[in-house]
Amino acid sequence: MTVIIVLINSTNNDELEIVSVTDINDGIVLEDLKEISNLNSNEKFVILNIWASWCIPCQNEVSELKILSETQGYSVIGILVEDSEENGKEFIKENDISYQNILDNVVAESILIQFIWSGIPTTLVLNDNLEIISTINGEITANEIFELTR
Repeated sequence: MTVIIVLINSTNNDELEIVSVTDINDGIVLEDLKEISNLNSNEKFVILNIWASWCIPCQNEVSELKILSETQGYSVIGILVEDSEENGKEFIKENDISYQNILDNVVAESILIQFIWSGIPTTLVLNDNLEIISTINGEITANEIFELTR
């Protein structure tokens, strides 16, 4: 099932943002993340964000991902796709990103083949068992994630 959420930009009511939340990956467990990442066992939710440095919606959501990464109970992991490792490093430095990012193409691919995704940004919400509980296609906000994880 796919749920389409339409958001009206509060600063400009003419702009609509369409975000789709789907259960297509629900129940898939990404056990490999334990070995690949620096996950804290106290995190209730892992936010896995697929991005590229040239992607405008990806650029827009960085501040939201920072909010999530600084919130107790949440861990954020970015996965760079369709971009070079050098561009990813530069983007992380320019945006003062402190949450973990997977820039290595081989490591990223080993994770990405485990679930269905289409386009960037795509964000997966995982529970503390690393089970996917939601897949979001499009730019996210921290509040959307907080609502999904209540």
